[in-house]
Amino acid sequence: MSAAKPLVQVPEKLGTHHSINPFNGMLRLWLFDVGSVSFLGTGIFGLVLSILAGWAGQKESFDIFVAMAVVSTSAAVAWQLIRLMANECSILIPRYRQNVFIQCEVMLIGVFSLAVLLCVLYDFTSSLSLLVFAQGISLGFILLCLLQTQWFYSSFLLFILVPFSSDLAEQVPLWLSLAVLFVLAALIWRRCLVLPWRVEARSVYLNGLEMGWFWLPSLQSMRILSRLERYLHPVNFFIGPMLTVLLLLLPVLTIVLGVLSHELHWNFPVLLLLAQFSVIGCSLVHWSRVQRSRATELLLLLPGFDGRAGLVKVFARGQQRLLYFIGIGILLSSLFITWLNGNMTLALLAHLVMSTYWACALVLGLGCLCRRVLQVSLTMLVVVGHSIWVSISLAALQHEGSLFYWSLGNILLVILGQIALYWGSKKLWQGDITGL
Repeated sequence: MSAAKPLVQVPEKLGTHHSINPFNGMLRLWLFDVGSVSFLGTGIFGLVLSILAGWAGQKESFDIFVAMAVVSTSAAVAWQLIRLMANECSILIPRYRQNVFIQCEVMLIGVFSLAVLLCVLYDFTSSLSLLVFAQGISLGFILLCLLQTQWFYSSFLLFILVPFSSDLAEQVPLWLSLAVLFVLAALIWRRCLVLPWRVEARSVYLNGLEMGWFWLPSLQSMRILSRLERYLHPVNFFIGPMLTVLLLLLPVLTIVLGVLSHELHWNFPVLLLLAQFSVIGCSLVHWSRVQRSRATELLLLLPGFDGRAGLVKVFARGQQRLLYFIGIGILLSSLFITWLNGNMTLALLAHLVMSTYWACALVLGLGCLCRRVLQVSLTMLVVVGHSIWVSISLAALQHEGSLFYWSLGNILLVILGQIALYWGSKKLWQGDITGL
């Protein structure tokens, strides 16, 4: 008598390793997650700019952009690992964690290999030590995030180190950087084999989505900072204390770097970096607004706003105050650098201040029109245009050119920036607030 057949027959090949594609769902995991695509988009943007810089033969710009690509991709990998630790169900899904690990490896190795290929194609072989150094710093950051997830709040330090990576890499032998790189990779792999679920990882994940991965203690005890918070409200409502700290730290860091550059005889463009980071700070205002779009109705319910029209009016006034504060910070920092070096004219000083002002105004004005993170990321093209504008003008000045026409251009662009700011404010939150 034959044995009874089971009611449900399981195929013999079900669950075999060779039938599972580890890249299934990779696009959804990496490109549809706001936190991941923010860092990954910056990395791709850095690769594109490094290709353009290499094509133009600008090695210094190439080094900065290619290091930014490596650092940003590593930050995206750290974000995915933290997300994995924050997910209680990840260990219950077959091969889900292994697939994420494989995808992280592909992202790290792929971007690093592309960067090495660009160095070879453009004959920038001296930049290879920079790539190894930047990758080592990035892997160190990933390891710290695996050991203590709160380290991810300091991810902005990676981007601050990018402009100095080339100088720092020259001080470290290549063999030492390679040794550290392999050791860190082995430690990360060993840590991922026993990656636990952590309750603090969930708080880091949720806070990162809302605050831009930046944490600070309460500012209530600091009267000056509290006044600045009230002065900028409601522009800083979505981004939180990060905006205030950026506005205060950028001039301080500029002065410190200016002193170091003067004493150590570096030819470091500290004012240009201050201007670019100021423009990036303005883009973060609307980047956080788009990410926390659900908080718009909460902002509307706060006292002091008379409907949507009143909220838009007060928000536009706050953006103008932000522009004034940035302009004053650029002016004071430029005056100090001028006094320190003694090689900056009044026309050049006005050129830097006005160019930064119109770039920030354009970013804020265009940011008002954005409803998605990708649209806000496109406003970073203003940063590229501003950098090209200032770089070409300074090169023309070195060849005994005049800033007269550049100043006229700045005046026209300032007017254009104010128009964009006014027009963007009128379009802000149209149809985004329920019932209004």
